[in-house]
Amino acid sequence: MVFLSKLTERSFSQEWVGRFKRQMIRKRLQMELKDVKNITFPKPSYEEWKEAVEVSLKGKSVEKLKTNTYEDITLYPLYTENTDSKNIAAELPGFFPFTRGTSPAGYYEKPWLVVQPVSGITAEEANDKMRASFKRGQNVVAYPARLLAEGARVEKLLKDIPLKEIPIFIDLKGKQKGLFPQFKAVAESQNVQLTGVVAEDPIAEWLICGHLPEDTDQYFAEWLKTIQDYQKVGPDLKTIMINTSVYHNGGANAVQEIAYGLSAAVQYILEGQKQGLSITEVSERIVFSFAVDSNYFMSIAKLRAARRLWASLAEAFDTAPDYFKMAIHAVTSELTETLYDQHVNILRTTNQAFAAVIGGIQYLQIHPFNHASGESDDFSERIARNTHLVLKEETNITSVVDPAGGSWYVEQLTDELAEKAWAKFLEIDEAGGIIELVKQGILQKEIAEVYQGRVLNAAFRKESIIGTNVYPNPSDKIKTQPQDNGVSYMKVVKPVDITPIILERVSVQFEQIRQRSETYKKNDGTAPTIGMINLKDLKSYKPRADFVKGLVAAGGIETVGSKGCQSITEAVDFVATTNLPIYCVCGSDEDYSELAANIIKEIKKKFPAINIYIAGKQQEELEMTLSEAGVKDSIHVKTNAIAILRELLHELGVN
Repeated sequence: MVFLSKLTERSFSQEWVGRFKRQMIRKRLQMELKDVKNITFPKPSYEEWKEAVEVSLKGKSVEKLKTNTYEDITLYPLYTENTDSKNIAAELPGFFPFTRGTSPAGYYEKPWLVVQPVSGITAEEANDKMRASFKRGQNVVAYPARLLAEGARVEKLLKDIPLKEIPIFIDLKGKQKGLFPQFKAVAESQNVQLTGVVAEDPIAEWLICGHLPEDTDQYFAEWLKTIQDYQKVGPDLKTIMINTSVYHNGGANAVQEIAYGLSAAVQYILEGQKQGLSITEVSERIVFSFAVDSNYFMSIAKLRAARRLWASLAEAFDTAPDYFKMAIHAVTSELTETLYDQHVNILRTTNQAFAAVIGGIQYLQIHPFNHASGESDDFSERIARNTHLVLKEETNITSVVDPAGGSWYVEQLTDELAEKAWAKFLEIDEAGGIIELVKQGILQKEIAEVYQGRVLNAAFRKESIIGTNVYPNPSDKIKTQPQDNGVSYMKVVKPVDITPIILERVSVQFEQIRQRSETYKKNDGTAPTIGMINLKDLKSYKPRADFVKGLVAAGGIETVGSKGCQSITEAVDFVATTNLPIYCVCGSDEDYSELAANIIKEIKKKFPAINIYIAGKQQEELEMTLSEAGVKDSIHVKTNAIAILRELLHELGVN
């Protein structure tokens, strides 16, 4: 400071004095930062971490934090080096078994391809939209099979599109054989070799339509002839799809998706061998299509485990692993889409798309946020397409190879999924293969059981569907009915009936209940409504009142609440004034013991036809007292929301 004062005495400007001060401070901070970098902290052991957690859990065991998945995998609260995956040290990106990706450079040299199907009333309109999309980030020709099934000509759809530079991606859904002449004509007219994916998955289509051919051998002979025909117009075309998204959207878990997908692929290889095709002639034509849902880490692990197992099959077929590099098309889940509060679907699909990219896919398709209703428009399609661009340009994901690599959690989850999926694959093989399981309905039954588990978890709100079973927006309305996801254009000759896979979203039952309420309101002029008898002070009744209001709102039921009844008379007057068929009493446990039973007795005495519920689960003795007083049931966190909503609507006269 003395030195600085002398500087000022020499008439140095304040600017130079300030600059010198800042330099001194910067040097001091740099020295302190250097010292901080050299500080080491003791590494806590797992037991120390566990002890600290259990203190915050107030003595409860850390075991309470474990969760089980639909794949019967236990998820732990902490993964450390002690839970090291046995494969992490041996695997590298771009090398067998390709768990960490099929390219050593990841997306650095070749980012994923943007597969956003565009449609239109006519082929010309769809073509115009397709060419316009190339200026907005699209880099693949993608059309829904519906256009082709409705008669749109391939020549018109691909008009003025530079096929030498841009690949195609179309799931033909049973139209592959009939459309070959049109694709051939386009290739010849433009003098190009087609690239990309022009494929279908017969087994998946049979499961959608509920039929398979009486003579599957004859069918495969003709289908594989078609596959060979397509190689004449595009030697590098992927023409065989393994559409595991059908299993996923039916409710299957990740283990089932991988195992069924591998089984279908092996079935096609074996059928190819019967027709004189080599293993590699079939394997190099295959593209896998996986759906990715909002279970972020499970989706990443699923893609990594699938690549590992597919590569491992090369050894079983005595073939070089490079012929079993899995090409993956990922599509956002239809199972998790919702009709209500549909903008939440933007968050869902973004999360799912990010998981797919980290999982190392080659093709990515993101459904527009209003896809479930079938009313996608330019705006929703733009949002979906721009999600690709945000991921590419703003996350630096293209600069990092296998971002999930080295995560103790993801690596162990990958290992466990791979082990379980391989065991399931072998089980299918021992049972005679996937077609035998389809004929017997075993595959369909297994998937349906998992789906019912998902629905049950949503009903008990163990799984939150934002905007549907939790935090519903009462003002939200469905403008159009949901589209039918289970569409196949496969025409089966001499069909044999099989049990189809039912493709239904998990949110459907909540949506159907809510639509019943909307119809009632439209016809009656008022929404179905229940009364809330709130006891004592706001702080006493609000937590349970809010819980009940949120639950019934998921079914489109409105509520009318008292301000806080301090006496029996106030509660009876509220009921007399509102005159509703159903009431729910809300308050604290202390209020229930003190006041609830007497209030309920008096209300039932004067209004015997009224049904009374109580919010919250009570101790057995109090529960019996309230039941004797006239309470029909309690509504609490372990209540089946679907069941109680149906019950309430029935009592309210809603059909």
